[in-house]
Amino acid sequence: MLQSITFPGSDNPQRVFLYEDSRFPNALTGVTDESGNVFSTFVYDEQGRAIRTEHNGGADSVEVDYVDANTRRLTNALGKQTTYHYTEVNGVKLITEIEGEASANCAAANKAYTYDDNGFIASETDWEGNLTTYTRDNLGRELSRTEAAGTPEARTILTEWHSEFNLPVKITTPESITEYSYDSSGRLMGRKVTPVVSP
Repeated sequence: MLQSITFPGSDNPQRVFLYEDSRFPNALTGVTDESGNVFSTFVYDEQGRAIRTEHNGGADSVEVDYVDANTRRLTNALGKQTTYHYTEVNGVKLITEIEGEASANCAAANKAYTYDDNGFIASETDWEGNLTTYTRDNLGRELSRTEAAGTPEARTILTEWHSEFNLPVKITTPESITEYSYDSSGRLMGRKVTPVVSP
C-alpha cells in the first residue's frame, strides 16, 4: 500500500496516506498534506463500501447511500442529491439513469442510457432531454449515430471501418461524405471530402 509521497525540496515535504479503519486495513481513510494537515478523509460502512468523503473542515463532502443493489444516491456539500440507477449486462453493472434532484442551487435534470446485448451504449438521453441512438458492430465501434432522434431535426452519421485496421474509411453525414485511405501499415495517406447536394 502507498504510505507516503516525498517531494523534492530542501525540506522534503511529504504527503501521507492513512489506513486507520481496523475493520478494513487496506482501505484508505485519510490523506495529510505537506504541512501535516488532514487534506481528505474517507469513511466506510460495515461492508467496506465508501459512504462519505470530505476535504479539510468538511469542504467538498460527498455522502453515498446504497439504496438497493442497483441504486446509489449521492449527496454533495450543498445538499443536492443525485441518484444513479444501474442494470447488469454480461455481469457488468452499467448506469441506466442519473436523476439530479432539484435543490436551492440547481434545477432538476435527468440523463439516461440503454445498452445493446454486448453492453455497448445503444441510446443516450442528455440533460436537456435530447435523444441520441447508436448502432455498433460486435467490437463496439459506431456504425450509425442519430442525433435528436424522433424529432424533425434528426441527423444521422454513418461510419464504415477498415477491414484490417481499427480506422474509419468512410463517414457520411447529411452535409458531406469523408473518405480516408491508408497504407499497409495503417498510416493515413489521403482524405477526401465530398459535399452532399440536397435534392
